[in-house]
Amino acid sequence: MVGSSARLVVGLYRESIKREISDMNNIVAYILIFSIFLQIGCQTTSNTTQGVKKGGVGGAVAGAIIGSQSGQTVEGAAIGAGTGMLIGGIYGAVKDAKERKQQDEIAQERAHQQELAKMREVEARERARLEEELVIAEGLRITNQEIEEAEIRKEQTEIELKKLKDEIAAARNRQKSLEDANRKALENEEEIKRLEEQLKHLKEAAGEN
Repeated sequence: MVGSSARLVVGLYRESIKREISDMNNIVAYILIFSIFLQIGCQTTSNTTQGVKKGGVGGAVAGAIIGSQSGQTVEGAAIGAGTGMLIGGIYGAVKDAKERKQQDEIAQERAHQQELAKMREVEARERARLEEELVIAEGLRITNQEIEEAEIRKEQTEIELKKLKDEIAAARNRQKSLEDANRKALENEEEIKRLEEQLKHLKEAAGEN
């Protein structure tokens, strides 16, 4: 009787160990599967897809660990994966929407700047055309008599200008001549004074001898 009870206990213990090992193997298998799934998903640039993949991996691992506590590893992994994929997908979708909004704003701003540049270019061409037309219109109104009078006035002003410049140049030359003469006179006076003093000392020295 005692032997039968002991064998029963040992058998139950072995079954428990097998279930735990099986659960651990299932957990490892799910981790490996979802890790490969994640690597494939990370190749895309979509935040939504990446969120689904990463959320599925994290949820599956967490669900498998929690489910293994009650012998429902597979069910826990499946529920965790679904929940994680949902949450990760929502997070990624929000991030994608934000990035798309930013890209749209940048594109709109670029388009706006390009439109402004085109408008400025059109305005510049229109302004140049109007100025050219104004010049032509003014030229058409000018008579030959006006041109002749302008040429005469130009020659007269050139003569007057030359006369004034010559007078100014002559005045400057007179001023320079005066300054040069005064400077030379002062130099001569100083030299005369020096020579007179020298001659005086020489006469005095000769008289003493």
